[in-house]
Order: sequence, then structure tokens, then C-alpha cells
Amino acid sequence: MNELKNITNLVEEVLVEFQINNGIDARFSNFNEDTDIQINDLIKIKKNKNFNEIIDSIKEKFRNSNFIESFEIVDSGFINIKLSSTFLEESLQNHKKNILKKNEVEKGTVIFDYGGANIGKSLHVGHIRTLNIGRSLTNMYKMAGYKTITDIHFGDWGMPLALIIAYIEDKNIDIETLSSDDLEEIYPNASSLSKENEDFYSKALNISKEMNLKNQYRVSQWQKIYDVSTKNIKSLLSDLDFNFDYYLGESDVISLLPDFINNLKKKKLVKIDDGALIANDSQDPPALITKSDGSYMYLTTDIGTILYRENNFNPDYYIYVVDQRQKNHFNQLFKLVDFFKLSKSKFEHVPFGTVNDEKGKPMKTRDGKNYKLIELYNDLINKLSENNLDSAIVSTLAKSVLTYSDLVTKRTSNYIFDIDKFTNVSGKSAIFIQYSQVRAKKLIAQSHVESRLSVIGNDERKLVIEILKFSHFFKMALETNEPHHLAEYAYSLCHKFNKFYTNNKIFSEDIKEDLKLHRLYIVENFYQTIIKVFNCLGIEPVSEM
Repeated sequence: MNELKNITNLVEEVLVEFQINNGIDARFSNFNEDTDIQINDLIKIKKNKNFNEIIDSIKEKFRNSNFIESFEIVDSGFINIKLSSTFLEESLQNHKKNILKKNEVEKGTVIFDYGGANIGKSLHVGHIRTLNIGRSLTNMYKMAGYKTITDIHFGDWGMPLALIIAYIEDKNIDIETLSSDDLEEIYPNASSLSKENEDFYSKALNISKEMNLKNQYRVSQWQKIYDVSTKNIKSLLSDLDFNFDYYLGESDVISLLPDFINNLKKKKLVKIDDGALIANDSQDPPALITKSDGSYMYLTTDIGTILYRENNFNPDYYIYVVDQRQKNHFNQLFKLVDFFKLSKSKFEHVPFGTVNDEKGKPMKTRDGKNYKLIELYNDLINKLSENNLDSAIVSTLAKSVLTYSDLVTKRTSNYIFDIDKFTNVSGKSAIFIQYSQVRAKKLIAQSHVESRLSVIGNDERKLVIEILKFSHFFKMALETNEPHHLAEYAYSLCHKFNKFYTNNKIFSEDIKEDLKLHRLYIVENFYQTIIKVFNCLGIEPVSEM
């Protein structure tokens, strides 16, 4: 939306004339019905000797502007502005063109690392945040003109897998009949046993070494576990509409590490410290490359992943959508990227909070186990089936709830997943915004829409202004990597649409044709905008409710 920029330019032009280089922050007003835009920055120059002249010059600029209908500048310097109807009409026409236009200018390549599933476990509720945020950011960057690459980065190597293999052998489990449900039991049991039994831990450690040395038998065991687990994970992700360009993992980069580490040793970029290999860059705590037994760390395989991506994708920008508890890990990794000269690209960790229960603790089942993602999805299906008969619509709505409820929360905040609250048609919910787009779609389907606009009623005007805010919130979400700005905007947009719909008849017999077309034109613009927001967030619109 250029309205803010247009206003900002007018004020800044005046300030420059008086040798003042203060930036101006024009904002949308949500508190005064007669004000569309407000500026509060002039209070900073209230003591300037030319303050009154500056105000007079700004007033003159505003009077001569074709996009300002009225304005008020109070003594303190606060500015309130109402945009002209003519300008709103032109802006809405431009908005419609821009929102339907494909961005064909490629700005660079961004690789999104999110999902991060450990193949020894099923996807649980905690995974929903990385999946939703990662998919939404990918969609936004793609719309902004970037080439995007998504990689789930499976946790599929090292000690977790060695523990599973050791446990299978220890308990004489037939690996040929292994199922994903079996893995659910095996991994936690193996992890517990390794803490209690030194011999078992030593056996797993030896298996891990054999895997790194590409022992054929160990790799064949690993392959069977990998096939069973990843098939199950990919199937669930597909059912929930999460799809990746690449399903790579630690196992795909292990072969790159021996030569790389030898090269680091030759260049004296690493050193031995109490048997372990650490980076020679004086980080505190030291960056551990290999343990004293020679086994790799997550840091090591992440370095290998960067080597792989540089060789195969050569991205301009790396974005890791990973739990905020991994902040220190990524701080170390990014320092090593510079120290080892791995890449000249931009690297960013996009952290997020946890999904909690009513007590504010990460969600668990009643028996204390991880609450599986499929269980939450099925719970939503059961809840929504109480009011909807069509199973396909119920499924789409359930996925919408999983997505919107997560994204409307500020990314770095923890939140409580309240099924009743998030399925309420009257609240800030996926059900509410889905209902709004369905209502708009039905209105448009009832008549041919022509491009006509003459802003009349207050509700119409408010809705038009809200529609025009899309680019503002899109830019904000993109620049901060925070989809909640667009999710909040979706609710505000739908709220104003529903108020407009309630207060303004469209197909009543006493409504003139011009007024009907005018209102339908606004509805069409609302619909195209909310669908664009849905696309950004990763929500599929339902056809009816």
C-alpha cells in the first residue's frame, strides 16, 4: 500500500527544506473513525525555532494533495489524515491488479531448513510450529519473487539410530517386521537403557562408529529403519499438506565429513582438546567438532549439510526454522561458517516458542507421553464433525485450525492449544476466517462483478481501507519472518467484511444496480485479498460451510 509512503514523502519533503533529516513514521489509525493515517513524529521537533513554519508548509502540501480529503494538525504536532474517496478508488484498482499479478523478478535463492523430524520418533504436537512457520515463510518469499528450496533435514544418523539398532539386537527384535509403532516403543526404551547400562551404551557407541565407517551390515540395518520411519513421516506430512522439495538428512552428508575434517586439521583450524576436536577460533564454550571417541556432533552434521547445499544449491540465504532452545547451537554454527569460510551467504535462525497444555507445559498425553500430531489432528476432526457432515470439508477445516491457531501467535511466544477456542466460529479462529471467505465467494457467484467503486457508507470505507493494508502487513511479515502479522490481519480483514455484510444489503430489491455492483466490487476485492493471505499462511480455502 503506497498510502503511507505518499504521506511520508510529503512530510519529509518539508522537513528537508528546513534541513531536518528526521524519518517519518506514518501509521494506520484504528482508534478514530474520521482518521485513516496518523503521524506522531513532529513532537520530536516541537522546540525547533521554525516549527510553526514547518506546520504551515505541511498544511499547504496537504491542501494541494489529491489523495487527502481532510486533515488535522494539533498544537503538539500530531497529524490525523483522512484519505480521499477518489484516491481510495484508484488505490483499490491498483491493489486488484497487483494482487493478481505474478512476480517474475527473481530476487535470489533462499533455502528453508525446517521440519527436523527425528526418524526414531513419530511427529508430535511440537513439530507443528516448525512446519507451519516454515511453510508460511516459504510461501511469502516465493510470492515476493525469491526462488525457494525446502529441505526437511531429517535427524537420521548417529547415536539415536545406533541406540535403536543396539536395542533391536539386545531384545532379539526381528528387524524385517519392524513397524513405525515398534519404533515408538524402541527409541525411548533404548535411550533409558543407555543411561542405566554401560555395556549397552558401549555397544551403541561402537555401532555408531561402524555406521560412520560405512560397515555394510550396519548400513543395511539403518536402511530398514530409515525406510519404515520416513515412509510413515512422509505419509502424515502429505496428509496434512506439508510437502518439501527435498527430504534429505544427516545421512546424506556423512561422507563429506572425513575429508573436510582432515582439511581443517591441515589448515590448523581445529585442535585436540582433552581428546576431542574443537574449532580453533576461541569460542566460549568451544565449538565441538568431534567427541574424544571420534563421533560426530549435530554441529558437525550441520556443517556437512552446508557443504552439501553449497555444492548442490548455492543459495543466497539460509533460513533455519528451529525451536528457540537451539539458539546457542546456531550462534556457534554461524560463527563457524565464517571461521571455516564455508559460505558467503546470509544465515538466519528463525526461532519459535512451544505448544503448551492448559497448565502451560509442553503438550503431553494423559500418560505423560508426547502428544502425537496425528492424535491432535484426529481430535480436531472429531470436534469439527459435530457440526459438519462432509468429511473432506472437516479435514480441510481441521488442517486450517492446526495452521491458523499456530501462526496467529507471535512466533517467539509459547501458546496453549485450546481446541474449543480455536474451533469457535465467533472468535479469532480459522473457522471464522474460512466462514468469511465462503460467504464472500457465494456473493460473487450470484452476480457478474464490474469494476465500479464510489465509497459511500462508513463500513464500506473501512473495509476498503483494510483491504488496502495487505501489502503493508505482507511486507512487515516478510521483513521480520513473522507470519503472525498476516494472520492477525486476516482476522481484522474478515471482521470488517462481516460488519460490512451485516450492515449493507446487496441483493435486496430496493437496492439500485449501481450500488449493488459497487458493493460486489468491494466484496470481490476482499475475496481476492483474503485468498492471497490464505496462500501466504498455507491455508486451503473450503468451498462451503
